[in-house]
Amino acid sequence: MDKVEDIIEEFSRSRINDEAVNAEKVHFYKTDKKVNPKQEEPFRVTIGKLPVLVSAPHAVRHCTQKKIKMSDQFTGSIVYLLNQLTGCHAIAATKLYGGDPNFDNPCIYKERIAEICNRGNVKFVLDIHGAAREREFDVDFGTNRRETLLKTNMLELVERNFQDFGLSRITHDHFASSGPNTIANFVARELGIPALQIEINKQYRVPAQNPHGFHRLLGALMASVRELVQ
Repeated sequence: MDKVEDIIEEFSRSRINDEAVNAEKVHFYKTDKKVNPKQEEPFRVTIGKLPVLVSAPHAVRHCTQKKIKMSDQFTGSIVYLLNQLTGCHAIAATKLYGGDPNFDNPCIYKERIAEICNRGNVKFVLDIHGAAREREFDVDFGTNRRETLLKTNMLELVERNFQDFGLSRITHDHFASSGPNTIANFVARELGIPALQIEINKQYRVPAQNPHGFHRLLGALMASVRELVQ
């Protein structure tokens, strides 16, 4: 537990909350203005050295069945910070391009994921989403009834870290992780890489309003990314 407290204290002394807020404003601006993905890059991709990919497909507004859906606030910034903290690979949507990465088939976001996985020798994928504050969980892990884990202990490792950092209200497969076109299912089925869909309660995704909660969330994710490749 000392390690957990050390990480939280380090985050408290740093300006990491300000970094998250700034990243959200600069890279993940919320707008209904659509871009043409053939003319303007709608994703932010960062290639790291650690063979783990973190993904935030709903970091900005997206279109599902031609309807604009709200973003999962601060998921893009979380992915941005995880890349900086661990050196993992990262991908996040930055523009409203007319599609939904977690719903579409074919899907240009998933194509980019495949490119990153092939280029970066990726061993694990964490696909990060946001849930409403009213949800009765801190985090929900989607595995399509463990199908996306490909017989690894990935879930147990990540779940233990979230519990250690105080996010103990955990549920499983509360959201539609079983849909055939979800990123986690695509990664496991088509790329043969274990993947985990993570739905995070909004109370932990507001660094200005709940800095301590944001530190605990970031600490749990950072420890998980690092331990997955040990």
